[in-house]
Amino acid sequence: MVFSRLGLIVFLLAIQVLLLFSIFQWFEEFLPHILGGTALFTAVMVLYLLNSHRLDPISKITWLIVIMLLPVFGALLFWYTQSDIGHRAVKTRLSQLTEQTKGIIPQSEQTADRLAQEAPGTAALARYIRRSGCYPVFERTAVTYFPIGEEKWYEMLRQLEQAEHFIFLEYFIVDEGLMWGKILEILARKAAEGVDVRVMYDGTCEFSTLPHDYPKRLKALGIKCKMFAPVTPLSLHTTIIVTIGKYWSLTATLLLMGA
Repeated sequence: MVFSRLGLIVFLLAIQVLLLFSIFQWFEEFLPHILGGTALFTAVMVLYLLNSHRLDPISKITWLIVIMLLPVFGALLFWYTQSDIGHRAVKTRLSQLTEQTKGIIPQSEQTADRLAQEAPGTAALARYIRRSGCYPVFERTAVTYFPIGEEKWYEMLRQLEQAEHFIFLEYFIVDEGLMWGKILEILARKAAEGVDVRVMYDGTCEFSTLPHDYPKRLKALGIKCKMFAPVTPLSLHTTIIVTIGKYWSLTATLLLMGA
């Protein structure tokens, strides 16, 4: 854990805290000026939020509370969230992919009509889901309920053994042990037989259950693995912004506590 990505993040945060208190000691004589500037800055931000037409009332209240408690840091956080170019780019790309894939699997009108007659509420929910992507409703499907996980695991092992063309697995939590070990043994063997085996899991697993290079380990077994939402260290510019914001906020807080 010390040499993992989490250890690096903790180390960088520790350096940031030390730097924060060092800056506080260096500029101690300017505390009155900092307090006055913070108060003026807070007033300007409050007026800006109250007159902003980009935010709904609930968002305005939330940001007003954050900025009034942590003036500079709150303002920098507001700027960062509102100008998150990466998030907007991903959202735009997902919208494009949704439009491109909507017609790949068409919805059977007869199936949709029968569902509307049998369960109008469920049909309305199905129409709502279809508007966000390629998710049609099908007939003649079956669902098996497993009261305990062990029964589902045994059935899963049996069906994995029968796979001939592909195996796609997606889980939030994957942990090395008896259950995953048996599954991985079958996946590796099927991949060697030419079956297309793909695995996805949540990136937070690297905090405690899996090493960061686990996708590479599965790739060595012939398994295509993707870790979605991986844990990434804070970038340099974000760290600087957060450090400066915390310094100003902590300075005003300590001065008020001293008064």
